[in-house]
Amino acid sequence: MVDENAEPLVGVVIRVQNTNEGTVTNEKGQYELRLIEGFHRLYFSFIGYETQIVELAIQKNEVLNLTLLNNDEQLKAIEVSNKKRDLSYEIIQKVSENRDKYQNQFITQKRSIYVKSVEENTSSKIEKIKKKEEEDPFAEKKNDSIPNLNLFEADFVQHIQLPNGFKEEKLAAKKLGSQRSLFFTSTTDADFDFTQNLILVKSLGDNSYISPISSTAILGYKYKLLGSRFEDNKKVYTIKIVPRKSGNALFEGEIEVWDSLFVLKSVDLKVSDNSLIIYDKFSLKQSYAFVNEKWVIDEQHFTWNVKGGKSLTEGSCYVKYTNYTFDTTYAKRFFNAEVGITKQDAYEKDTSFWEQIRPIPLTEKERIFITYEDSMYRVRNSTEYLDSVDAIFNKITFLKITLNGIGHIDREKKEQWNFDPLISVIDPVAIGGWRVRYSISYFKRFESRKSIFVSPMLNYGFRNQDVKGNLNVRYLYNPKKLSVVSLNTGRYFGFVNNFATINDVFRRSNFYQQTHAYLYHRTELFNGFYAVTGIQHLQREDLGDFKFASTGDSLFANNKPIVFPSHTAFETVISIEYTPKQLYLQEPKEKIVLGSKFPTFSLLYKQAFTDVFGSNTNYKFLEFSAKQLFNVGTFGTSEYNVVAGAYLDTTNLKVMDYRYIRGGDPYFFLPAMYGFQLVDSTFPVFKPYIEGHYVHQFNGFITSKIPGLKQLNVTTMVGAGALWVPERNYQYTELFGGINRIFKIGKERIRLGCYYVVSQSNAQGFRTGFKFSIEPYNPDTNTWSF
Repeated sequence: MVDENAEPLVGVVIRVQNTNEGTVTNEKGQYELRLIEGFHRLYFSFIGYETQIVELAIQKNEVLNLTLLNNDEQLKAIEVSNKKRDLSYEIIQKVSENRDKYQNQFITQKRSIYVKSVEENTSSKIEKIKKKEEEDPFAEKKNDSIPNLNLFEADFVQHIQLPNGFKEEKLAAKKLGSQRSLFFTSTTDADFDFTQNLILVKSLGDNSYISPISSTAILGYKYKLLGSRFEDNKKVYTIKIVPRKSGNALFEGEIEVWDSLFVLKSVDLKVSDNSLIIYDKFSLKQSYAFVNEKWVIDEQHFTWNVKGGKSLTEGSCYVKYTNYTFDTTYAKRFFNAEVGITKQDAYEKDTSFWEQIRPIPLTEKERIFITYEDSMYRVRNSTEYLDSVDAIFNKITFLKITLNGIGHIDREKKEQWNFDPLISVIDPVAIGGWRVRYSISYFKRFESRKSIFVSPMLNYGFRNQDVKGNLNVRYLYNPKKLSVVSLNTGRYFGFVNNFATINDVFRRSNFYQQTHAYLYHRTELFNGFYAVTGIQHLQREDLGDFKFASTGDSLFANNKPIVFPSHTAFETVISIEYTPKQLYLQEPKEKIVLGSKFPTFSLLYKQAFTDVFGSNTNYKFLEFSAKQLFNVGTFGTSEYNVVAGAYLDTTNLKVMDYRYIRGGDPYFFLPAMYGFQLVDSTFPVFKPYIEGHYVHQFNGFITSKIPGLKQLNVTTMVGAGALWVPERNYQYTELFGGINRIFKIGKERIRLGCYYVVSQSNAQGFRTGFKFSIEPYNPDTNTWSF
């Protein structure tokens, strides 16, 4: 396919009438169509050229060469329309229409990926220089300090199979400094694939971003053609992208598009600051190329910063893609829930290895930092250095005795002892007046990453002259499956209701004494399926003639301890939890769970046996739950939890074994997945019950578009809860909504919320109230949770 000057035309669209068949010409103006023999009508169209219609009786291996003629009228029409609408809209529309073609270029893809992610705490360096100049303003100014960097460097091989097959192999990796806020330390961290309508990057925030070339992008973005140029005899358009309205699900910046091919050549974009949680600013650049006539990403470059008080951390990440291979054959089960695996020697590569594979040289700062860290690694692992560190750690000082605690470490045996400081001797939750406590701990980690932890604790009450305490032992025997055996035994106070309200949790009626022995085992039987089994032997007695301090009488009205006959309980617990298709990364000595798009299902069974080791309790309890946290595109994130349970037998059920429905707290917003806000009081349930909870966080979908609220950086949420307890003929429903705001304390993120709750029940009628909440952000799981 050529023009009037016999030049190849790239991107000519060929369609077959009354069918879905079609194609476009390649860089040489060539095309290929597979059609059944017979009569066909073909349309050849291209912007600026006359559309040609060819009627052809196809037999075998027909060759059809055409010359397209310029269409001056069409060009004039485009020029006229440009006065009303920028030509960039036509270009973006064609790029969007071409997405399917470039999404389905291959069945499988294999590529090598080099990653270098680096951060520098720039403000700390400035403060250090200022301090030095203040101390000696005439000192020679020279950059002889070691840069304050965090660094991650890696060599990956990535495998992709359409539509959802994915696996990364980490062949080599180097980690220096803190890795907490470094971006793209795994290729699972982000996939900025702009051929997709929505892009979700959990390490940035809770939002899905709208691709500027998505099928609906024109509704969210405005475009402006900044210019064009020729590169290797190909025309390239530069287009500016601006959100139509302020929002936190949109990009802003520039993209480049190849003419005729109508596909991205590069992007230079930043994301909305309001959409970020850990980072304060974030931007990205990408460049694309053709490999074996397939459009692929060539490079990525991310930049960000993180502010914390007077600290400013600036980061950048360079990603290079090479060695593309297409449509190879993989073993049947190669693509599975294990989306990443790290080679056994990945973290043992030496300097010469990295020098050979780096596509770009290190900067001077990086070179100084890595050289220093490598030399310090040798020093830190020398016998002399380790002995000196051990001597300092093991040294007993007054500060350690009073505030920090005393420790003793033996690195050769990989053992560590810790002794509590004097400041922790006072028991903060003292039952019956002043109590003191003291504990020590022993920890040993084996070469296999197995570990054992032992911690005894003694507790003494002055008013009642009683001694209590316990022994806790934990043995991790399979780190890859998180298989743990734990034992806890001793004599201490127990809670009648562990989940009591703030008003009730410290009442004397919520405490009793017990001698206990718990033995539990937890393991992953297969991917996503966890099993917990346990037995416990308990001897329970009320507080009897236990003496109390008068403080409790002034804090609580009618503050009397519970009275019950002493008894023994022997109980078993069996719990299973299953998350279908749980994705994970396999490190040499641990497993990192990434989550799943499916719910987590749990089943809990508890039973107490009579006449076993003197037990005189007898009950059976069963509870089922299903919970899930998922993204709803640009509308935010939703979470639900549904629980149903019942006692199968209550022959001899004790008050501390009841299943309680928790009452609401005054002003405090209870975590919505686990309780209700306006239930007037706590009560037990024995027969079947059902409860459900739902919360949707809009993550700025609404407020980021409203002037005033946008500047306040507040977001909105709504939710609901329902409870049905047939044995009490009790029905309760609640609706709530409110606003959240993220506050930054150093590098920590805290979300504060204010909500209004309305509820209706057949027992307490219609109620309303304001509630407040505080939630920390967990960067390890990218969730708001304690």
